[in-house]
Amino acid sequence: MIFQGRRNRGFLSSTKALCLLLLASGWVYALPAGENQIQSTLDLQRELFREAVASVRDGRPEVATQALPALSDYVLAPYLELELFKNRIYELSRPEVEAYLARHKGSVVGSFMERAWLSKLMNNQEWEAFLTFARGKAPYGMYCKYVTALRKTGRHAEADRETQALWLTGYSLPDHCDNVLANWMARLSPADTQDMHWRRARLAINAGQSNLAKYLLQSVPESDRYQQLLAHPEKLYREGFQLEVNDFTRELVLHTLKRLAVADFQSSNTLWHQLSPRFQFTAKQRFDLRDSLARQVIAGGDDSARNWLNANDPEFEDPYLTEWRVRLALKAQDWKSAKRFIQALSPELRNKSDWQYWWARADIEARQKMTPQAKAVLQQLAGSRGYYSFLAADILNQDYQLGGKRTVRLELLDSIAQNKNVQRAGELYWHDLVQNADREWREAIRNFSKEEQVAAAQLALNWGWSNAAVMTAIKAGEWDDLELRFPLAFHDAFVDNAKARNIDLNWAYAIARQESAFAQHAQSRVGARGVMQLMPATAQGIARTMGRSPPSLKDLHTPQVNIEMGSFYLGQLLESFGGNHILATAAYNAGPERVKRVLANQKIALPADIWIENLPYGETREYIKNVLAFSVVYGLKLDICKTPSVQSGCNTRKKERYTVIEPSSIAGGVDRTGS
Repeated sequence: MIFQGRRNRGFLSSTKALCLLLLASGWVYALPAGENQIQSTLDLQRELFREAVASVRDGRPEVATQALPALSDYVLAPYLELELFKNRIYELSRPEVEAYLARHKGSVVGSFMERAWLSKLMNNQEWEAFLTFARGKAPYGMYCKYVTALRKTGRHAEADRETQALWLTGYSLPDHCDNVLANWMARLSPADTQDMHWRRARLAINAGQSNLAKYLLQSVPESDRYQQLLAHPEKLYREGFQLEVNDFTRELVLHTLKRLAVADFQSSNTLWHQLSPRFQFTAKQRFDLRDSLARQVIAGGDDSARNWLNANDPEFEDPYLTEWRVRLALKAQDWKSAKRFIQALSPELRNKSDWQYWWARADIEARQKMTPQAKAVLQQLAGSRGYYSFLAADILNQDYQLGGKRTVRLELLDSIAQNKNVQRAGELYWHDLVQNADREWREAIRNFSKEEQVAAAQLALNWGWSNAAVMTAIKAGEWDDLELRFPLAFHDAFVDNAKARNIDLNWAYAIARQESAFAQHAQSRVGARGVMQLMPATAQGIARTMGRSPPSLKDLHTPQVNIEMGSFYLGQLLESFGGNHILATAAYNAGPERVKRVLANQKIALPADIWIENLPYGETREYIKNVLAFSVVYGLKLDICKTPSVQSGCNTRKKERYTVIEPSSIAGGVDRTGS
């Protein structure tokens, strides 16, 4: 936790120092009266707080201790206590620790203190005390230490149960758990040891973790053949007809067929049908394998994909395959088949906006006219907000309908602002401690009513904390408050960089809104960071192109830096893909090379809506739809586009439906009407 404010971070001026001394002494009456006095006092408290925390970090905790009385009514005083607690943690007696924890029980700061104390007990190997403070539950991230504590205090049966639960996962475990697992394994009989390796190997296979499964099977006698298949899946073409048939080999064959399909769909598909009578896969396994094979034949862009889907799901039993049969019929512009396949979907799927739109679109194309039924479907869609609604409005040549509605009760803002957790969140945000602010905020709104959550979202927006506004509005289910859900966050940075990189402002906003909802501290599971979710490696490449030093991780969490680099990258992608916003958007999410592969496999020019619908990457497909819809919302909010037919970047596709994406070359993948 790094404390640093938004203001001047240098030494205090002599005037400020004197004011802080007066504040610490209780002499605040010399300050201006009324609201000015309150603000001046708050400003001084902020300065004093920051300097006090810095003094703890500099090895001068006595300065911070002296400052505590002056900060007694400042909402972040508990965070100064936290710093002092952590500073003195190896000196504190147990009664002193308990007093700290009791004083902050149930608070976010209290949870930080508990974790710091547990870490100290763990490091000192004070196992009994560790278990007492853990209260019979393994703290997050300390699971293996918790098991160690059980073992060290003689609670072996409980330790065995906990370790077995830890062991039974299909994924690798942290290195620091090795000793815990080894101690448990040493207590098992040879038969139980072998059984545990079998069980975990099966879990690893079902999780797609080939290397882990192979490693585990090394401890199982007579498993060489299985290890060889995991190391060399192509051996299944020969070994598959000799393997003993049981539950384990069924799962192993299923896993291996999926791996083979990535490299050679046709051969693996043939092998599947040859092995199916022998292994008698369950219905679930057949569905799973069929869907996996379908992904490969679809991604390959092979002309045989439609025939394969028709042959392998003739009765429309699999919704995933049926939806793809619709998409591929659209790709072939086989409008009658597309309508028929949509009718084969379940009523729940058939009534979703996407298949409603495509039924109407296919009906118009098949009949070469607008029927009353198709018009009614499109009119209903066009009355709403969303990707397919905007497409429907394009066909009908109607204005887009955002359907925005505000329900915030402004009279609730004062009471919300008095909530201590809300106040702490606000002050932490002011100090740029966004992650801690987020913790306090989530704790504050957890038990709020819907009306209170909406008011809290408005308060966050008033502070300029856009991510909290967006996420709180979503939590409240306030879908139609477009002020809260689509804020103009970091406005100056977006405007300046959109102009500098010659990209549409509403498009840049839509990308950031989809990527992180403007969370500057955001970090994805794969390591993308900041407002525009830049991967560190991508950011380094951008920096080289821009002629500057590689950004630090801290830089990537700085909105101005992140937005500048993200906007530069959007400009690069837009140029690389011939000015096509759809292709550039896809590349921002999936990576340029994957988009190039899709174009290389493409054989004919496709209307943009059909091209998007046939993208083999589900996440990217939905990503593009969201970004295009968000672009419309931001375009209207920013007054960039007032009707479907004006300005570039405002609409999801042109009402004339002449937007076409060409195959093969990047230059050829140009939006002919200028997306």
